[in-house]
Amino acid sequence: MPAGLPGPESDGGAGSEAAWDVVIVGAGPAGSAAAMVLSGFGRRVLLLDRSVAHGFKLGESIAPGALGLVRHFLGEPESFPDDLAFFRTAGNLSVWADAAPQTTDFFFTPVGHGLCVDRVAFDEALRRRAARMGATLLTGARFVSCARAADGSADWLATVAVAGGQRRCRARFLLDCSGRQAAVGRALGVGHARLDRLFAYARWYDSPLADEDRLTRIEAGPQGWWYSNRLHAAGAGSRRLVVFHGDRDTPAARDAASAAGFDRLLRDSVLLRPLLRDRAYAARGPVRGAPAHSQRLDAFCGEGWLAAGDAAQAYDPLSSQGIWKALDTGSQAGHAAHDLLQEDTQDGGRAADERARQLRQYAQRQARAWETYRAQLGFYYASQPRWRDAPFWRRRQDAAAWDPVRADTMTPV
Repeated sequence: MPAGLPGPESDGGAGSEAAWDVVIVGAGPAGSAAAMVLSGFGRRVLLLDRSVAHGFKLGESIAPGALGLVRHFLGEPESFPDDLAFFRTAGNLSVWADAAPQTTDFFFTPVGHGLCVDRVAFDEALRRRAARMGATLLTGARFVSCARAADGSADWLATVAVAGGQRRCRARFLLDCSGRQAAVGRALGVGHARLDRLFAYARWYDSPLADEDRLTRIEAGPQGWWYSNRLHAAGAGSRRLVVFHGDRDTPAARDAASAAGFDRLLRDSVLLRPLLRDRAYAARGPVRGAPAHSQRLDAFCGEGWLAAGDAAQAYDPLSSQGIWKALDTGSQAGHAAHDLLQEDTQDGGRAADERARQLRQYAQRQARAWETYRAQLGFYYASQPRWRDAPFWRRRQDAAAWDPVRADTMTPV
C-alpha cells in the first residue's frame, strides 16, 4: 500500500491517507483562486502543482475587465510582490477587418487601463497567496487517478505521483483545475469536444533601445493571426513577445514551429515587421509552442467533483478572457464546493436533492458561458472578411462547424 500524503489527519506514515475537504488538481490561477475561497471558509485544502519550477507561460495580457478580480485576489498592482513585474497597458492596435490599423483606447473603460504581467511570476504570486491563506501546496505532484473509498463513505482516494513514487490522499471533494488536459474529468470517463486545431507559436525579441509602447498589437493574416506585446525588461533595453496563431495541421503552422519558418511568415506582417525593424529588435531563443484551441468537457461537474478554468472550457486567445475566466470560474468552483460540502453534512433525501440542484446550477452556468463565448468568437472571426477562401478563415466561417458538442451536456454526471 502506498504511503499517504502528510495532511490534517495524517502523520504521513506508511499506509496512512491524508484526509482533506478538497483536493484541487492544478495550481494555475483557477486552482489558486478556488484554494483561496475554500481556505477563507476554513476548509482543509490540498493544492496539487504538477511542476516544481515554471519557466514558460503565455497569457501575460490582462484586459481592463479582469482587473477587479486581480485586485480581489492579489490586491492593488502597487502592492504586488517585488518579483511580479508589470506595467499598465493603454489599449489595442489591430489590423483586422481591413488593412487600416484601428486603436481601442482603454482610457474609455471604467478602470482606464489594462495590465501586462510576468505570467510565471503572476501565477506564483497567486499560489503563494493561497498558501498564506491556509491551503497546503504540494509541488511536483502529478494527479494519476481517483476512485471512491471502499469503506462506504463518499470520499475520494486520489493517487498522486511525486518524486518518491506514488502517494494517495483522501478527499471529500475534487476540483479539476488542471488546464486543457482536464485530468480529473478524463479520469472519470468524461469526454471532451474541440472546436478547432489552433496552436500558438511564440518567439521573444530583445532590443538595446528603449521601447515605451503600451499597446497590444493584433494582426490578421492569410494563414492565421498575430499577437505582440512589450514585456517588462529587467535590465537596459526592451523585450517583446510575438505570437503566431494558426491551425496546427496547416503548412503555415508547421513553418511557424521553426525559427526560419517563423521569420518567413513574419515578413508578410504589415504591423509587426516594421515595429521590430525600426526598434532594432532581434530574436532570441527558439520558437516555443502551446495549445490555443477551444474545447470543453462534455460534463462540467458530478457528484463530488467540479471542473473550473481551462479544465472545464478553454478559450481561443482572441477572446482575451484567459486570466479573467480562470479567476472567475475558480472562485465560482470554490464557493460551489463549499456549499456542496455543507449539504453533504445533512442527512436524508432533501440534502441529496439540494446537491443535485446545485450541480445542475453550476453546469448550466458553465454551459451558458460556453454558448456566449462561442457566439462572440464566431462574430470576431466573421468580422475579418479578407482571405475568406484561405483554409484557416474558411473553417471559421462555417457556423455549423463551431458546435460539435452534444445537446445533453448540461446534465452533470
